[in-house]
Amino acid sequence: MNIGIRIIYDQDGEIIYRAGEIQGDVLPRKYITELHYIDLEYGAIDYHTHRIVSIDPATKQPVLEELPIVETPEQQKIKELEEQILLLANENTGGIL
Repeated sequence: MNIGIRIIYDQDGEIIYRAGEIQGDVLPRKYITELHYIDLEYGAIDYHTHRIVSIDPATKQPVLEELPIVETPEQQKIKELEEQILLLANENTGGIL
């Protein structure tokens, strides 16, 4: 299947977004009957911990998904060492934990 370019533009004709041409084993584009938008304050979403998956049409608020936290091997080793230190401190002081 071959699909041509899709251009989204504002009320003055200024191009907002271009979705390029695609070909091959792809799904057809959804037919759009209307467009809406929301403006979020700068910094309203921490994109390091969340991503926007959709917009709730009733509340006009973003629906967020929490991103999984992936620890590097170094971070995992630091965490293990911190736990060992806490256990040793607990043993040496007679049980603070």
